[in-house]
Amino acid sequence: MSDELLGYACNRIRELESLLLVDVPETVWPAEVALVYSQVESAGDLPAHHQHRLKHHINRMWLEKVPVPEIVTAARSLAAAMEKYA
Repeated sequence: MSDELLGYACNRIRELESLLLVDVPETVWPAEVALVYSQVESAGDLPAHHQHRLKHHINRMWLEKVPVPEIVTAARSLAAAMEKYA
């Protein structure tokens, strides 16, 4: 792959990621978010902005009354996907 094409692809990925991943301001998370977050083994290894996004998604699922085991499974999956873009 040429350097020009690779550069274009990387820029496009960054652009799409900024559209798909919401900005999450610094916040104090509820204890329920911390409980689920602590069960995601690789979460602490993510960059800070990915950790905040993960907590945001956990909080959203909690507020939507998704069962805790499903939230944990989804959070682990999301953390694994975020590791690829860390």
